[in-house]
Amino acid sequence: MKKIILIILIFVSAKSFGQQFQWTTNKSGLFQNSAIKVIPKEKVLDKLLEYFETYDYYFDGTGYTKTTFFSQFEGFNSNDGTENKSWEDFKKAITETSELTINCIKNNLGGGSNVLVLIVNKEKVDVISFSNALSRGPISTSNGRIDDKKTRFIKFYKSLIEE
Repeated sequence: MKKIILIILIFVSAKSFGQQFQWTTNKSGLFQNSAIKVIPKEKVLDKLLEYFETYDYYFDGTGYTKTTFFSQFEGFNSNDGTENKSWEDFKKAITETSELTINCIKNNLGGGSNVLVLIVNKEKVDVISFSNALSRGPISTSNGRIDDKKTRFIKFYKSLIEE
């Protein structure tokens, strides 16, 4: 869980914030004037399976309410409001989300790339992170070679998007 929090902090505090977003399912983009690729919700599972087959591990960061999600970051200087407009835009976009919206961010923290998927609905935020870096709490993907692991991942994802 701490790794996911660290990844999010790095993403939202980076000056090139918008460039790290890969896609969103929000038809209006993630926030006003964002040039983020919009994909239909029906294509998300295909994207996630690409990551599942590419990366060695995924991390389960699910179960946040919107309040608890953001309380994890309050007090960090890089995310304290007026000094980081990107953080405020991001926070507003997540807070104002009222229907299922899925966002994808990609970054490289120096040890290889990481993909962070935020699944947001009216009341909660769930996070799935893909990485090749071994850290606390990883779930092996076996790069999609073992059908049982892939089947369990698909069930896990579908449980997060049920309304």
